[in-house]
Amino acid sequence: MFLTLLLMLLSVQENSAEIDIKYRNLSIGNYTSCEQFVRNVTFDPNQLIDVDWKIFYFWNPNLEESYNIKFSLATQVLVDRFRVELEGEIKPPVNWSNAVLFMETSIDFSALIVSTNTSGIFRLIPSLAFEYSGAPQLYFALKVVEPGYLGILNCKYKLCYALAPVDKMPHHEHLEEEAQKLGFWSDFGRTHIAMVPPFPSLPPDPYDMDDDDEDENLEMVHHDDMQFL
Repeated sequence: MFLTLLLMLLSVQENSAEIDIKYRNLSIGNYTSCEQFVRNVTFDPNQLIDVDWKIFYFWNPNLEESYNIKFSLATQVLVDRFRVELEGEIKPPVNWSNAVLFMETSIDFSALIVSTNTSGIFRLIPSLAFEYSGAPQLYFALKVVEPGYLGILNCKYKLCYALAPVDKMPHHEHLEEEAQKLGFWSDFGRTHIAMVPPFPSLPPDPYDMDDDDEDENLEMVHHDDMQFL
């Protein structure tokens, strides 16, 4: 998710339309939306803080490895830094008084999380915005379900992730079953321990034989020639 986002953000300077075209052929209209994801859910930011979260299930066509995410409350000093540096740079304008959380990940992606008018749906202001202008609007839905799993859903591309505290990860035989408790659906889904299929091996290059192979072939030719003498 955030690895995908990180690549997207770094691609903004190149051409943001190229990002959209990768998903244009996907029929995501029937995937669970952010509004459906957080329906009848009251989000409490305090449920997220001081927990080392780890992804155990991906609904994502891109192949990502699992990584850790940690949340803390957004301090006034931190919010002021974002506001001073980015005020006027980010469109539409941000209501900085609605900043509630700061997110850090083990892949060096961090962001300020700002609440919206819908409980559970947030706008993310990435720290990369300090370095790269024109960062896209990022909206995510977050919710916690029993027995303490966190769901994070990208509202635009409908990429969803199931997370658990690192010391309370589901048993590897029940990862998919536990992920379904988040109530998300799409055509994609894999566990964090799923192996990526290896690329097929190429046939040997006839022009890349070592000296031993060449000597062996020469000996065979010499032996065949001797049979005709």
